[in-house]
Amino acid sequence: MKLEIAPPSDRLSPSPPWRDSLAEAIENLDNDRCPLLLIAATGSVVDVEMAMSLVYSGRSRPVHVCDTFSDEKAKRGLANYVENTYVLNPFYAAYRRGLEGGVYRIRDLAPDAYLESEHHKSFSVTLSATEELGYLTNDWPQGMEEIDVAVELPGRELAEIALMRPVRKGGFSEADVGALVAIAPLIAAVYRRYWASASSRIAHQGTDSAIEDAFDRFGGDVLSPREREVAQLILRGHSGNSVGTQLGISTTTVKTHRKNLYGKLGIATHFELFSLFLKGL
Repeated sequence: MKLEIAPPSDRLSPSPPWRDSLAEAIENLDNDRCPLLLIAATGSVVDVEMAMSLVYSGRSRPVHVCDTFSDEKAKRGLANYVENTYVLNPFYAAYRRGLEGGVYRIRDLAPDAYLESEHHKSFSVTLSATEELGYLTNDWPQGMEEIDVAVELPGRELAEIALMRPVRKGGFSEADVGALVAIAPLIAAVYRRYWASASSRIAHQGTDSAIEDAFDRFGGDVLSPREREVAQLILRGHSGNSVGTQLGISTTTVKTHRKNLYGKLGIATHFELFSLFLKGL
């Protein structure tokens, strides 16, 4: 659900730190300080403890643009995300479905029953009841609430500026969301100008579509096209109801397809489905 919240009146006049950070970001459009300065600009409007920015391009692994992570453990968690667990992330899944630019709470992008999916047992993730999504990428900073600023880029690419704040500090208020909605168009305009020159410099280094290719290939030798669609949605964390909604079919039909594909693959459970997929990576 895209957040469209009117900013409170006291947020309408940008503060001097916001203006200064934005002006400095514009002055640095041609170097890689620009996205960090954009993050600093958002941090002058809302309280942000840590942040990162990635660019998603089709089926490739995301491109790491910048982050403010301060310790090595958190940086390992980010590297693990870029290499593997991004494929589980609701933001990436929403991007693949055509997510538009805007401001989003990460939990609002997750499919229903996401917390009950078998994703928790794969891709180096740990089940955590205190996390918004119910799981945590290993070494990822814990106890964070996340809001994402999505920036549409040419070539159907999408930039993500992920802003994080500890839940113990209250997370992000509706006023914070409204403030981000108000400044998002300016952030997006600067980011697009920055990426116009940066994309040729840092984009797609070492990226490939191996994980998405594995999704496409999975069960291809035994499953029907519809059964493969159902299996792929299950692997991405969708419940039976959600699969039906995505494909425009009834829950009963979803159950039939699931029973048939389980039989063809020689498995009986969701966990076995995920294990079989992991073996194919």
